[in-house]
Amino acid sequence: MSESQKTAASQDVKMEVEKNRNRAALRRTFLGRVIRSVVVAFWVMVIAFSLIRLSPGDPVRMALGADVTEEAVEEFRTQLGLDKGVLTQFWDYFSGILRGDLGYSYFSGRDVTEIVGTHLPVTLMIIGLSIGFAAIISIPLALYVAMSKSNTVNYLFRALTSISLAVPGFFLALMGLLVFGVYFNIAPAAGYEGAFPANLKYLWLPALANCGSLVPVLARVLHSSIVDTLDEEFVETGVIRGVRKGKFYWSYLLRPSLAPTVVLLSYMVGVMIGGTVIMETIFSLPGIGRELITAVDGRDYPVVQSIAMIFGLIVVFFSFVGDLTGYLLDRRVTLS
Repeated sequence: MSESQKTAASQDVKMEVEKNRNRAALRRTFLGRVIRSVVVAFWVMVIAFSLIRLSPGDPVRMALGADVTEEAVEEFRTQLGLDKGVLTQFWDYFSGILRGDLGYSYFSGRDVTEIVGTHLPVTLMIIGLSIGFAAIISIPLALYVAMSKSNTVNYLFRALTSISLAVPGFFLALMGLLVFGVYFNIAPAAGYEGAFPANLKYLWLPALANCGSLVPVLARVLHSSIVDTLDEEFVETGVIRGVRKGKFYWSYLLRPSLAPTVVLLSYMVGVMIGGTVIMETIFSLPGIGRELITAVDGRDYPVVQSIAMIFGLIVVFFSFVGDLTGYLLDRRVTLS
């Protein structure tokens, strides 16, 4: 075997070892994130279970009204299992989750699984549209500013992103209703239609207002990453080789720069969930956030506990997807 063949064989072995190492890292990460998701869901459930019971107010009296007799109160309390000890109540709830039973609402009597299945898709669609709008706005903006040689453009970019960060989401929602719902009449001010894609005309404005807190953060982080990428040697190599403009922007600039932005976006899902609750309230949308607010006001324990746990799972899931996507975009990212 010649020296060149030995070198080629050695390189093939090294590449195979590296591939196996990456696969093992992905498997470890996936398993670790699944375990972490279960642990986070458990502790979110424990915290929600504890906090709702520590808050003032009796759910039995709220459900039955002020003029109810003590006998009726005690009978309903026994029916709901609230006469048992706290640890027994927690075990009943936890064992029910393991069986796929989230319980029943104290007020409506509806199965909590049915409530979640009906209202959660609305919230998820708002979150998905918010991410889409944030990407459509922030990526071209960050790329344009990073490629611009004008100091005025950079100063204006920093000023506008700083101002937009200070504007609360509810103000953007109210201004959106005024401009698009009243003046231009291109977005309904209230109501909802459940069928897709007819429901998009009710969801695009809340999603656009909800992404107002994401765009300045994502645009600034991506802009900083692109500026750092422009100093890399492979970018100069791409310019010298005369790579097509579309391929240059994606392969040489955006792809190695997007990883930290994608990871940051995945960790901001919790912020988006909080913003979505506000948007659902302002636009009167039947999302899971409005159900959570109603359940907290009425001390509807099963609904609050289940929605809080689901929100925790959503955040953990998006965090995992963000880390994995960042790794696939740029293999220099370390999976942990």
